[in-house]
Amino acid sequence: MTEPLTPTALAGQRAHPAPGGPPGGPHPRLVPVLLLKHGVIVRSQLFKVHQVIGNPLSSVERFSHWNVDELIVLDISRGSEGHDLRRDDLQQSYDGDDVLDVLRAIAEVCFMPLTFGGRVRTLWDIEARLAVGADKVALNTAAFETPELIEQAARRFGSQCIVASIDAEKTDAGWEVRVDGGRRATGLDPADWARDLERRGAGEILLNSIDRDGAGQGYDLELIRHVTDAVEIPLVACGGVGRYEHFAPAILDAAAAAAGAANIFHFFELSYPQAKRTALAAGVPLRPLRLGSKYLPREPSYDRAREDARLAERLRQAEEADYPAAQPAAAIKRQPIRWCSHCTYPSISAAPMEFDAAGKCTGCQMAEVKAAIPPDEWARRTELLHDLVERYRCRDGSRHDCVVAVSGGKDSYFQVHVVKEVLGLNPLLVTYDGNNWTEVGWRNMVRMREAFDADHIVVRPSVETLKRLNRLAFQVMGDMNWHAHVGIMTVPMRVAAERGIPLVFYGEHGYLDLCGQFSMDDFPEVTYRDRLEHFARGYEWSYFLGREGLTAQQLDTWKYPSDTRLLELDLRGLFLGNYVHWEANAHIKLVTERYGFEISEEPFDRTYRTMSNLDDMHENGVHDYLKYIKFGYGRGTDHTCKDIRASLMNREDAIELVNRYDPVKPRDLLRWLDYVGMTEETFDRMADTFRDPRVWRHEDGRWVRDRLERSRP
Repeated sequence: MTEPLTPTALAGQRAHPAPGGPPGGPHPRLVPVLLLKHGVIVRSQLFKVHQVIGNPLSSVERFSHWNVDELIVLDISRGSEGHDLRRDDLQQSYDGDDVLDVLRAIAEVCFMPLTFGGRVRTLWDIEARLAVGADKVALNTAAFETPELIEQAARRFGSQCIVASIDAEKTDAGWEVRVDGGRRATGLDPADWARDLERRGAGEILLNSIDRDGAGQGYDLELIRHVTDAVEIPLVACGGVGRYEHFAPAILDAAAAAAGAANIFHFFELSYPQAKRTALAAGVPLRPLRLGSKYLPREPSYDRAREDARLAERLRQAEEADYPAAQPAAAIKRQPIRWCSHCTYPSISAAPMEFDAAGKCTGCQMAEVKAAIPPDEWARRTELLHDLVERYRCRDGSRHDCVVAVSGGKDSYFQVHVVKEVLGLNPLLVTYDGNNWTEVGWRNMVRMREAFDADHIVVRPSVETLKRLNRLAFQVMGDMNWHAHVGIMTVPMRVAAERGIPLVFYGEHGYLDLCGQFSMDDFPEVTYRDRLEHFARGYEWSYFLGREGLTAQQLDTWKYPSDTRLLELDLRGLFLGNYVHWEANAHIKLVTERYGFEISEEPFDRTYRTMSNLDDMHENGVHDYLKYIKFGYGRGTDHTCKDIRASLMNREDAIELVNRYDPVKPRDLLRWLDYVGMTEETFDRMADTFRDPRVWRHEDGRWVRDRLERSRP
């Protein structure tokens, strides 16, 4: 048996590194910190606001692709509520709702040292976490309430796997340790507390600044130095990183053994490699940067037998009308649905969100933040954008300045207007053709080349390939538009990579707008993780290889550029909505009057709006109807929420529209059934297998859900 390391032994690993390098000593580390809350990864702001990022498995898997030095996962859940991904149509998921179920699944895709903390109270808790995959366990509140637990744990498991987590808040006199998720003051100075924890056997300190959490202003270097001067064991600093340049000072100036951060690793493509490259350039003697994992390639390798069995089971359920949501066992997942107190979004939705104590969703919270941005701040953001594009502008006319991803919709017109008229760039317009155009949508798309005097590439995969993907995606994930979601997020990036164009523009960040996934100061960009998890639901092009005879060549349209190419070109996908005030109702006037954009004269079945989604007749139709089948809401909810937040509609009128439009079975279903060769009965049976048991119940032969009602008749 390996002898546990003691604090004295660990002193030999002390990483208060000399700035020149670590001869004979350990390398300092860059450490991503993931916050797990009731089954999903969240972004944190001041320990109070938590915005849902998504699936912990896809996040951890992405860090494995980047060979990160070490990973910390902290479970910040509270109360008795368990862990739940909140939807069942994802390819990656975990079984069970216990923290150990989640940790066990994380460990399967984690190819780096893993520290796991949160809700650890006993030696058994530590042992259980180590047994299912953690290399170290972090203790915070329990260490304060029962300090001898640190001693007992160090004796039993070894100091090398016991991490003492300290949350510190600035006070008039210095800093104070707080516990219980920052809610409870202790009266302890963090340096004194760290010294005591070291004496008791902790092998490492994780120090988090509450004041800097989510602020993006850089580390509290005085706090870090205050603690590193007090202890010999390694310290991981956390809290405040908003730019890659913030990492190095924690190690070089404040003597931390590792620089940790949470939020920034969710914002940008290749965030960890970029952070490491910046820190190395600053002189931090980190391990070399490496891309790609021999154990876990970026494009998922699916267990074909397992996936075939899953698909066969769903086909059987549809054939025999044996629907999961109708089974007695589904009752355990059922939960009362609540709605945002300001808009009409339900608590179970396709767009992940949280509610505050007043019942307001994160989408509305971020919309208020956006509405409060003054004109001079928008002007500053536009200047930021000007500075950024100058780095990528072509100086010799050998290529386009940028790619603009366009579908021919109103947002596409506004994007190109900004890129050409405000930024003065020479864009290449790129369109993915999913073969679902409305007549007016097609005219709008074709008109763009002349309206903007720009080169325009339209990528048009084979119709037969599209039909097969429509059928397969409907059967696999209950959404025939996988090809469109992934195509739109792939084709422009791929064209840019192939032509050596380092900048791609999209319009709004959809989840920031709908559900407040990020802060307005995060400036999130296009990432492979976001594409695979949220747009593809975990199903990469390779999933479809060989199904209905599809070949690698036929699936070529949906292949994303490699990480090596992304890093080599410094390819960035920017969302203009982070820099330019985005209000669709205002844009429509400009693009109609100036560029001849046409709105639909024919109303949609499932929404009152006629200016949205003209490029795909099924987006507002059968695709959206399937969202209603799964989650109990649809485009009527989406659009009323946008209009409430824009102060164009009150909530009472919105509820009436939601209940009128969301349940409608649309007419375009007939076109889709004829397109793919399916009967309506087969469609209905398959769709019912995707009803979410958290939302739906089967009573007296009918599907029933809770419904949002007006407060006045």
